[in-house]
Amino acid sequence: LGEGFTPIEGTLWRAATPLGAMRIRFSAENAFGVLDHTLIPDEGPEMYNPMRVVANGTGCEVTFTVHRRPDMSAADLDRDAAWVAKDLARLKALLEDRG
Repeated sequence: LGEGFTPIEGTLWRAATPLGAMRIRFSAENAFGVLDHTLIPDEGPEMYNPMRVVANGTGCEVTFTVHRRPDMSAADLDRDAAWVAKDLARLKALLEDRG
């Protein structure tokens, strides 16, 4: 859900997102397929995003949980889910092109 990723320090990056420029803190590199990340806007609460990659035969499955924040309308949740679905489809295409 972003582009123009620029490293800041360690697992912290800055990127342009559909909600504006944000810092993004990624989980530490690990062998368990955990790709959790937290979006950190300049103003407002942080947004935690759980993401996992699980091996499945010669491929893998990627899951991303979209949380409905307390201040979110149903339309906002639908918009976020659509953004995530678009990005997961893009990731799938990239990975299948490599295979």
